[in-house]
Amino acid sequence: MEDRSRDATIILVRHGQTVWNAEHRFQGQKDSPLTELGREQTRRVAARLAHTHIDAVYSSDLPRARETAESIIAGRNLSVESREDLRERGYGLLEGQTKEEAGATAGAWYISWEADRIRKSPPGGETQPEMCERVMDTLSEIAQAHPNQTVVVATHAGPVKSAVYDILCVPLSLWNLTFISNGSLTTLRGRPELMRVVCFNDTCHLDSPAPTQKAAGD
Repeated sequence: MEDRSRDATIILVRHGQTVWNAEHRFQGQKDSPLTELGREQTRRVAARLAHTHIDAVYSSDLPRARETAESIIAGRNLSVESREDLRERGYGLLEGQTKEEAGATAGAWYISWEADRIRKSPPGGETQPEMCERVMDTLSEIAQAHPNQTVVVATHAGPVKSAVYDILCVPLSLWNLTFISNGSLTTLRGRPELMRVVCFNDTCHLDSPAPTQKAAGD
């Protein structure tokens, strides 16, 4: 029988909604503030995890993810370790623009990129495989550092989906067939050489009535 006693549990949390999320802008590695809905989503995530033992918390170094992580650790004797390699995919010149704005101003390269978003990089950005590789390297490192522990990682839709697709061997060509909701939880369990997807895009805490009991530290 396989010994799973040293498996790490990694809870991936997508940050709360931002202004650019609401405006359907390419966000990438630039940042915009959380909306009021986004702040409510972070409060609900914190309430959902209030009775979950957490050994460590990591976050993308972008403010929208960091704010989400800080909400989770409120009232706990924990700190957040920020990691640049947990950032969203870099969209370079597209960041801050809507699809319509980019199509009108970006030029011929944008048409070429739209035809192959996976393998091509916007000027100053990165490809989908490049993001997937850095994210999986980082999550493997985290799993290695926390055997038999529970770790929260506050990050972005792209990194969450990268982990799930890599573990389940889903082709990146099917990228647009899944969606990661703001404030959702996706749980992985295992070791660097063998991770499993325990749950995907869990939003029950967002869909239910607002919690009446305050989360730890509120």
